[in-house]
Amino acid sequence: MNAKDQKLPYGISEYIKEHFREDFLLDVKAVKRLKSHVYYVIEVTKDNYIHTLKFDENGNLMKDDADQAFPEDSHEEPGFGDVPE
Repeated sequence: MNAKDQKLPYGISEYIKEHFREDFLLDVKAVKRLKSHVYYVIEVTKDNYIHTLKFDENGNLMKDDADQAFPEDSHEEPGFGDVPE
């Protein structure tokens, strides 16, 4: 089953419309079949976080992992306001 050719179940589409704006990045990362069930793994962005959402075949949200899209780099040089005199 190819994730790119798969239409999303109605429940998944409705969840994304309700919780995320439609113009946010949306990527179907995987469509997995385990035994007789199908699971969808989808990435969307909101408020500088990347949400990895896992849904069952009925569109029920099973998991929402959120990571910062641009985590702070502890090795970055200080900004102009941070330079000691």
